[in-house]
Amino acid sequence: MATSSLVSLISKKIIKPSTQTPLPLRSHKLSFLDQVFDMSIPFAFFYPKTDGDKSFDEPSHVSLLLENSLSKALSYYYPYAGKIKDDCIVDCNDVGVEVSNVRVHCPMSEILKHPYTDAENVAFPQQLPWNRPNEGNLAVAQVSYFDCGGIAVGGCLSHKIGDACTISNFFYNWGILSRDKSVMPSPHFVGESIYPQSNDPFVVSTIKPEEPTKYLGKRFVFPAAKVNALQAKFSFDSGVKNPTRTEVVSTLIYKCALAARTRNFGSFKQSSLFQVSYMRERHNPPLSQDASGNIVSGFSVETTNERDVNCPRLVCELRNEKEKLDQDKVRAIENAFISEVVDSIEKGRSPFNNDMLHYYFCLSLNAFPLYKTDFGWGKPTRVSLATGPFNRWFHLMDNQSGGGIEAIIMLGELDMSVFETDPTLLEFAIPIPNH
Repeated sequence: MATSSLVSLISKKIIKPSTQTPLPLRSHKLSFLDQVFDMSIPFAFFYPKTDGDKSFDEPSHVSLLLENSLSKALSYYYPYAGKIKDDCIVDCNDVGVEVSNVRVHCPMSEILKHPYTDAENVAFPQQLPWNRPNEGNLAVAQVSYFDCGGIAVGGCLSHKIGDACTISNFFYNWGILSRDKSVMPSPHFVGESIYPQSNDPFVVSTIKPEEPTKYLGKRFVFPAAKVNALQAKFSFDSGVKNPTRTEVVSTLIYKCALAARTRNFGSFKQSSLFQVSYMRERHNPPLSQDASGNIVSGFSVETTNERDVNCPRLVCELRNEKEKLDQDKVRAIENAFISEVVDSIEKGRSPFNNDMLHYYFCLSLNAFPLYKTDFGWGKPTRVSLATGPFNRWFHLMDNQSGGGIEAIIMLGELDMSVFETDPTLLEFAIPIPNH
């Protein structure tokens, strides 16, 4: 869907933190993981206007409200208002964040009913939302006003400053400050205290997004009752006690994605399911959810032949790998991303790019307050992460009503054409916009 022709600019300005960053915090040293990631993490929140709703003011009033609350938020999330220097520090100089106000010349429903996620790009301040912002900025934001009166608030925040947990908390607190300016969020940036900075220039910006030219993003809802059924079935068949929603949904998606790939190419390709894991609770001692930065690692299971593509077996292997990560503090500190980057440099290849192995990635956002982000208009009707960052990537999050799972799947066009019609998948999942 061509989205650029639907958007026209109303205004653009720089929003600075409401208070100056204290001198002791002006130099924010990047960690090894901060250095590695060279992309943004985009989120957009869609709020439709309902009949008789008086909470949606004139765009100028809404923009002023959001700009003032963003200014307050940036005083707490100060690295996003700075600039990177020498690939090793952020100069937290309060240069600010660029905010665009735009008009989207269609009703919001036209975007939300589109079968693929590329239509949602209208809510982001750059055409390729996962790419890093231009000109050294660490965050850009956009407020979109639809013809129907609905509003979307979107932003692309640098992965070099924080992971999805950090960024979801940023939007959540921005929303709170829009409703109550007396609130005082308490993010704590960990810097390089967990994963010390590297002096090797070859590690810098090694993990970058792929341009979404050969793959599609599609959204599916797994209702709570269906997730419960999957948990009961896979627990009985695997012997795993109380499998999580992420474990059962990710393995089903992985199985169906491998089936689509095998059908299209006529033979099975050795593959790996890599589960991104947030490490705050695994840290010793555990960190709070206010700990901000890239505090992530991961674990994986490999499938070497079609016989291995068995959901109960995969659930069992995922649980075993996760328990190793929970129990082995040394392994947790070593970090799967760092190990992969170091190995790829030694072997002269890009990270997670192996001719002998197809990687599939799962990122679970289930614990994050995405559908609780409220700027004064209630909960969003949709949360978007745009199309990206890679082919063969699964985003999982709580669905709007709770209990179920909303999955955003990135697959190549040929694979998606098979995947989205797989009866095994559709027994448990409902494609959006059909939901």
